[in-house]
Amino acid sequence: MTYQIAAVYAWRHENDKAFEWIEHAYLRHDAGLVYVPYDRYLANLRTDPRYAALLRKLKLSE
Repeated sequence: MTYQIAAVYAWRHENDKAFEWIEHAYLRHDAGLVYVPYDRYLANLRTDPRYAALLRKLKLSE
């Protein structure tokens, strides 16, 4: 559920909150994190420098 909360914040362009909830999802091993590179609700995060760091942390790529 934490990943979905992050997605809603990202969709609303509340990037700081989105990254905060992505971190919660990471700490809770939320299975939804595998969709980060493909999730259209996270599209506006892709221009944020934290996004590339997130992909590295999650060991995911676009």
